[in-house]
Amino acid sequence: MKIRIKKFIGSLSHTKLAFLVTGIAATCWFLIRVIPKPSRAAYPCMRASAPFMSAFVLYLVGLASTIYLFKEKKGRLLLFKSALAIVFVVSLLFSFSSSTILVDPSYFAANQPIGVAQGIFPGRVVWIHNPNATNANMANTADDNWSMDINCNQNLVDAMLSSGIRRIGGKANANEAWDEIFKYFNNKHGRGMVGYTPGEKIAIKINLTNSAIGAPGPNRMDASPQLVMAILKQLVKVVGVAQSDIWIGDNYRTFRDNYYLKCHTYFPNVHYVDGTGNDGREKTVPSDTQLLKFSDGKETSSIPQHMVNATYIINIPCLKSHDSAGITLAAKNHQGSILYKGVSPENQSAMYMHYALPVNNPKTDQYRHLVDYMGHKDLGGKTLLYLVDGLWAGRSWEGFLEKWQMAPFNNDYPSSLFLSQDAVAIESVCYDFLLAEYANKPSSQKYPYMSGVDDYMKQAADPSKWPVGITYDPEGDGTPIASLGVYEHWNNASDMQYSRNLKQGNGIELMKYLSQSSDTYKDEIATGISPKEGLGYRIFPNPFSEQLVVEAKDRLPLKMHVYDLNGHLVFNTIVNNSYTWMGNTNSGTEIAKGTYLVRLTELKSGKTVLSEKIIYQSK
Repeated sequence: MKIRIKKFIGSLSHTKLAFLVTGIAATCWFLIRVIPKPSRAAYPCMRASAPFMSAFVLYLVGLASTIYLFKEKKGRLLLFKSALAIVFVVSLLFSFSSSTILVDPSYFAANQPIGVAQGIFPGRVVWIHNPNATNANMANTADDNWSMDINCNQNLVDAMLSSGIRRIGGKANANEAWDEIFKYFNNKHGRGMVGYTPGEKIAIKINLTNSAIGAPGPNRMDASPQLVMAILKQLVKVVGVAQSDIWIGDNYRTFRDNYYLKCHTYFPNVHYVDGTGNDGREKTVPSDTQLLKFSDGKETSSIPQHMVNATYIINIPCLKSHDSAGITLAAKNHQGSILYKGVSPENQSAMYMHYALPVNNPKTDQYRHLVDYMGHKDLGGKTLLYLVDGLWAGRSWEGFLEKWQMAPFNNDYPSSLFLSQDAVAIESVCYDFLLAEYANKPSSQKYPYMSGVDDYMKQAADPSKWPVGITYDPEGDGTPIASLGVYEHWNNASDMQYSRNLKQGNGIELMKYLSQSSDTYKDEIATGISPKEGLGYRIFPNPFSEQLVVEAKDRLPLKMHVYDLNGHLVFNTIVNNSYTWMGNTNSGTEIAKGTYLVRLTELKSGKTVLSEKIIYQSK
């Protein structure tokens, strides 16, 4: 037998011998690594060895088939059986590690909320959309790409963020809205109805995943530099936070120059944190102890010390699908907030927790580590605000830049921001957007439709949804988490209405501001912002029940428009000097009791001279 093997080896060319050695080595390496832990099949080193192993296995299949056909000797038949066994094991492993089970759209039942809504306005998610914020015609080249100011309007992003903050806080003034946001958070955490106190530290977690490959190509998106700048402006210039009390970055990625140079110029004393600590950045410092105990008992991790020291966290993920998780939003953004013991920040990877993602465990009702991120006291527990960066959108973990086809985007970039105080509600809303956008994608790209994608949302919303044998207690102190928010799907992708919008339940309220609408006053309707009352123009009494008097100076003809809170026109007329309105529509029917917006514009110039909220108390 030994002589036969030597003759066989001797008959091989150097090329064939190299192929066999490489194939055997790759196959052994793959099996040794993956059999104990199938999720390792997704690791880069495993993916690199897979082609060599596949070629070798196919060679064995061909060889075994030939041997089987001729059946010259029993020993060769044994070789055939051995080859088949190898093929079976490898195929099984590939199937287990990379298979995806796609769920039917009917699985996502509409308007059936679970959990307890959170926030000043419970379950509120604010969606700001301004198509002019991004350039649909950019070339997507190194000198004309998504991250540049020529393609993302800083002033409009600033305004979009301010508008969103005012809606979350329920105030016309951004400073007052922030104060309400801080008061809600502090009261919820047992500190009373107090706003931001100077000296308190704020950590901002952004997503710079593509820094893992150095400088990504122009077709791979990360956090928008303009939104990074906008949030710093809000905190420093509006809230009054000292620059030195702010930490921002992605804890083991690189805070690249296009972010650092833009922001550091205006805010030089902010702490810009990354995994390297080079060129003015600060290197992430892991906590001394393993503060996060994953609730399945398999792993632990430390947490960046600046997040442990922070009083508040602002979580800013990107709007992306994901080839292993289905979607990647605020919960998964904290993949970059866990640090494996003994590994320096620049060499960190969260791949060791990928066994809990749907691609590696595609059944429903399974343990999902994202719930531990959402519930940990130093991660989700400190989160003041969730802000999803949807100015651009990306496919898969690489963030391949794509225009969205669904309305109202219509083959343009999303140009959107999503804000909420409810950790689950914002995941649910953005999940619905991703489901709608990916409904017509090829099956190989329908990542949001993978089975198990929404496990973590349901489990974060309601402890009764926890898997058998799992108690979510990410601190390991014997105190399980409670409901972290409300989970729900909208009624359909056209109306986008949740139970609170429909006044049918205690779920999500999606507050939409679609600034591409011809009605430019929806912002005023939502926030109460209106110009100063012009001299000689006034509306009284307010509130009113019988009649509303409109006075105009100098008999100047004016247009009068009345809108409801959804921006729908309910009444319009021409005003000369004065007009008395009886609270009716143009058809003569009485309007419903509630709040409306009255706008007065000059008939000739179109200039707005007065815009004011009114309250109709009914006759």
